[in-house]
Amino acid sequence: MENIKLVGFASLPADTFAEGPQSGADNGNGEPISRNGRTGPFDEQPVQGFSGVQFAPGSEGDTYWFLSDNGFGNIRNSSDYLLRVYQVDPDFVGTEDGDGSVDVQGFVQLSDPNNLIPFEIINEDSSERLLTGSDFDIESIVVTEDQIWIGDEFGPYLLEFDLEGVLQQAPIVTPNIPTLNTLNGQDPIVIGHRGASGSRPEHTLEAYKLAIEQGADFIEPDLVPTKDGVLVARHENEISGTTDVADRPEFADRQTTKIIDGDEFTGWFTEDFTLAELKTLRATERIPGTRPLNTAFDGDFEVPTLEEVIDLVKEVEAETGKQIGIYPETKHPTFFAKEGTFIDGTPIDIKTSEILIDTLVENDFTDPDRIFIQSFEIENLLRLQNIFMPAAGVDLPLVQLYGDTSDSFINDNGGGFSVPYDIPYNFSGAANADPSVYADFPVEVDGETTYADLDSAEVLEYLGETYAEGAGPWKNNFLLRESLDEPVDGNGDGVAEITTQLTGEVLPFIEDAHAAGLQVHPYTLRNEENFLTLNPDGTPQTPEDEVEQLIELGVD
Repeated sequence: MENIKLVGFASLPADTFAEGPQSGADNGNGEPISRNGRTGPFDEQPVQGFSGVQFAPGSEGDTYWFLSDNGFGNIRNSSDYLLRVYQVDPDFVGTEDGDGSVDVQGFVQLSDPNNLIPFEIINEDSSERLLTGSDFDIESIVVTEDQIWIGDEFGPYLLEFDLEGVLQQAPIVTPNIPTLNTLNGQDPIVIGHRGASGSRPEHTLEAYKLAIEQGADFIEPDLVPTKDGVLVARHENEISGTTDVADRPEFADRQTTKIIDGDEFTGWFTEDFTLAELKTLRATERIPGTRPLNTAFDGDFEVPTLEEVIDLVKEVEAETGKQIGIYPETKHPTFFAKEGTFIDGTPIDIKTSEILIDTLVENDFTDPDRIFIQSFEIENLLRLQNIFMPAAGVDLPLVQLYGDTSDSFINDNGGGFSVPYDIPYNFSGAANADPSVYADFPVEVDGETTYADLDSAEVLEYLGETYAEGAGPWKNNFLLRESLDEPVDGNGDGVAEITTQLTGEVLPFIEDAHAAGLQVHPYTLRNEENFLTLNPDGTPQTPEDEVEQLIELGVD
């Protein structure tokens, strides 16, 4: 490999502005841009944010045309960011013996005064029709003797301008190759489920950070409350398997037995600890038999709060410029809000969804492109859509999770992996139960309703029309498997751990959800043999094979 050596550099301060109208006034929610210590609106147009470079026409290789990107990060928050090509002359340290400064000499403003763009743009009704970052996401540039050719990512389009920045013909549609079967043909997102949980104890800042380093677009914390109403990241509120609490004699008297979503658990529960007390505990590997290497980190990491997860994402963005999303799940909302009790028997009465929204707002993390809120229950998603989010002035995408639709995991108390627990509770006759929540559902809902009863095109259509932007099915619901008589050793390590085989039958959940306008985010892909399966032909399906299969089916 050839070694590449830096021989010169120059830097343009982030706070560099050029003549133009006010910018940064709307982050997509009607509020000013606020990020990286900068808050809009700005009096002029920011220069920084480049996506392409060419030698300036007529220059001798020392002056450049830099292409502005689409502004403040996305289509929603860039409506007042003008798309331009800036001419700059860097005074390079090293090659030119310069001082490292950059002289911004001028710009070419991109515009469509001849009304060639066949769709509505931000400045639709103005005579100049200046183009903005909400119209195009310009990513590449080639300058010829009398033309500027620019590649756009939104369409994607190829755009032809003259040297004055005037559009010369209608945007040329370019093929998006390969065409994906996702909802809108977009690339699927990668969600770091509980962080990089195969490599670090799950739901720790270290697991989330490693997931981001490995390429996650979103990190996924499960959220449960403390006694004093702070949301922390744990897979469950029972924490004897994910912390060292069982080895802490000062908390021995906190051990108790509770019924959660119809299942009995004995252990220690987050709602019986203040945040200060939880912070004295240390995380441990939840499934050491499957992930023995993770036990080397037992005792090293804290239980993080949601606010700390947000801070981590902001720190990564400040360091790398990469925007990462957060994909929180509110765990057991009916238990915490209606049914559950503290160790002393008094009602918990904590509305985790409301605290979630309040925390996101307080920490300025409400960009709908960077949040999905998910839940296995229905009532709390409806309350988010109709009460909590409107009260906070935000509108974030919601995902209805689906447990098992084969009705294989129903317990005698109405709970289990096959039932959205809010339904049996709301039909239980309890004083705070409310069966009217489901009055508008397109299928009859009663105390016996399971996920299987809700797995239909008409229910998905209702979800899309009423409150959800996505559906999160267990992958086994639509990629049908059958049990093996004998386990199979898939990786040749001498331990037979694969216990199922794909039948080859694929149910139409993805197709139905997409028809309802819903993204499909199935769970969970794991690079661990006991979670893998055999292909219909009997060969082991690798994690790469599974990813390829799901992408071909169109998951988002």
